Amino acid sequence: MPDIQAGTQATGPIETLTDSGLTPPSAVPRLGPAFAVMLRGGRTGEFFPLMGPRTTIGRSPECDIFLDDITVSRAHAEVDERPAGFVLVDNGSTNGTYVNRRLIDIEELLADGDEVQVGKFRLVFVA
Repeated sequence: MPDIQAGTQATGPIETLTDSGLTPPSAVPRLGPAFAVMLRGGRTGEFFPLMGPRTTIGRSPECDIFLDDITVSRAHAEVDERPAGFVLVDNGSTNGTYVNRRLIDIEELLADGDEVQVGKFRLVFVA
């Protein structure tokens, strides 16, 4: 829980990956474009709809997708809705942002089923 007065935020321990064969939950709701947490951090199956023209991802509680772990930067990345589709942009994060296990250095157009890694969290993009 963030301590707003002290300006600090508690994070949990970094877990080690024990099963790289985990897959996204089979019952992902189809409510439009979204991210589903597919493994790690005790949040498997959690669902984050992309609700506006810009969705922020980070460790700051003000982010639209709040991922509370030290491996995630406070303003890690964002997803912008554009005429071509949804574009993922890394905001100069410490640990980088990956799409399908490839570090992105500029923006990346997302496709249905793309795996996005933000810190220790792996998410699947659902179009």
